[in-house]
Amino acid sequence: MSDSTKSLLDSFMDWYLVEMPKIDSPALLFHTYIQYLQSLGFQIIRGNMGTKTLHPQVETLAYLWAPKSQKELVDIQINPLFHSSSIYEFPDSFIRVTKFRLGSIQSSQFTASPIQYVLTAKKSYYYQFEEGYTGEFPYPILEELAPSGATGYIAVPVIQKGNSYAFLSLLTKKPFGFDTTELDFLTKSLNLIALKWWTFIQSELTESLLSIYLGKRTGSTVYSGKIYLGELDNIQSVIWFSDIRNYSGISETLTPKEVIHLLNDYFGIAIPQIEKFGGEVLKLLGDGILAVFPFKEKNKLVVGKKVLLAVRKLGEELSRLNKVRESEGKISIHHGVGLHSGEILYGNIGSLDRLDFTVIGEAVNLTSRIAGMCGELGKAVLASENLAHQIPVRWEELGEHKLKGISSPKKIFAISEKKQSIRT
Repeated sequence: MSDSTKSLLDSFMDWYLVEMPKIDSPALLFHTYIQYLQSLGFQIIRGNMGTKTLHPQVETLAYLWAPKSQKELVDIQINPLFHSSSIYEFPDSFIRVTKFRLGSIQSSQFTASPIQYVLTAKKSYYYQFEEGYTGEFPYPILEELAPSGATGYIAVPVIQKGNSYAFLSLLTKKPFGFDTTELDFLTKSLNLIALKWWTFIQSELTESLLSIYLGKRTGSTVYSGKIYLGELDNIQSVIWFSDIRNYSGISETLTPKEVIHLLNDYFGIAIPQIEKFGGEVLKLLGDGILAVFPFKEKNKLVVGKKVLLAVRKLGEELSRLNKVRESEGKISIHHGVGLHSGEILYGNIGSLDRLDFTVIGEAVNLTSRIAGMCGELGKAVLASENLAHQIPVRWEELGEHKLKGISSPKKIFAISEKKQSIRT
C-alpha cells in the first residue's frame, strides 16, 4: 500500500468512526459516503450498490445514486423483472432503491455487464473513458454512460466466506478518471462501507422474511424480541378458519403439480383479502387458513364488519377465479369459512429447541369445527353465536349442532343469502 493510499484511508477511518453511529439506513449510508468522496474532489456522478437477497419474491436489489442534475439516471427503465421501487431525496441528489424478481441474475441486462465479471472473477473492474471515442465498448452499460461526461468507472465485488454476494460501482467525471492511488483507496473504502451497508440490508431482509413466513404482526413481535418459551398474551379476536371444500377428493384426481397450482390460486386471493381488511394469517394448514382479527372493546364492531367485508370480497374474487379456471378446463374451487369471536392465547409454545408462535385455546378449536360444518349445512360461511351477537347484520340462524370435540351443542349462524350493506 502506497503512502498516498494509507493517508487517504487514515482520513477515511477517522471520518468513518465519527459518522457511522449517526447513520440509520442503507440509503443514508450510501449518500453520506458519496458526499465524503465529493469533499475529496472525486466528482462522482453515479453510484450503484446491489446485492442478491434471501427472499421468495425478490432476487436482487440495487441502490442507485445520482445528483439532481442527472435525475434521468434514476428514472425507472422498463424491465419485466421489476418488483418495486422507491426514491429517497436529498438536498442535491437522489437514491432509487429497486427490487427485482427471480430471474434477474440470468437476465441479459445483468449477464452483459461489468457486474457479472466482478462477481464471477471476484476482482475489481476499471474502465477509463476516452474523450471523443466512437468505437465499441466492452459492455453496453459503458456505452450508455459515456454521453454523461463520464471519465472513469469502477466496480468492486463484495466477498464474504469466499463468495461474491454484492457489488458497488462509481462513475466519475473527474479529469482523466481515477488514478492508481484513488482506485486502491476506493476499492478498500467501498468494502468497508459494504460491511455496514450489509448489516442494514440483513436487518431489513430478516424482518421481511419473518413477516412473510409468520405474518406481519407475528413477524414484528418475534423480531422485537418476544421469543421466549411460554410467553403468551390473552387477546380478544375474531378467528377465521377456511379451507377448500372436498379437498381430499379433488387432490386424488390431480397431479401433485396441479394440486400446488390449485392451492396457490386459492391462497393467492384469500390471503390478500384477509390482510387488506386487517387480518393476520397465522398458519397455512394444508388447504386451510387460520387467521385472526384482534380487537378491543372500543373497536370490536368495526373489526367484526371488516371480517364480513373480507368474506364478501373473497367470495367475489373466488367467483372470478373460477371463471378463469373453468375456461382453462380446471376444477372450480369452493371453500368453507368458519368465524368465531373469543379470547385466545397468542405467543410461544413448543420446546427449548423448536418454538412455534401461534394461537391456542378453545376458541380456535371451535372455529375449526364450525368451518367443518359448511359442507353438511350447504353454506360457504358459518359463524358462532358470539360473532352473530357482535355484528348486528342479518344472520340466518341454523339451530344448535353437536360439534366434534365440543362438549355442548352450539348455535350456528350463516350470512343471509340476500346481499346486504356492510359499512365500517
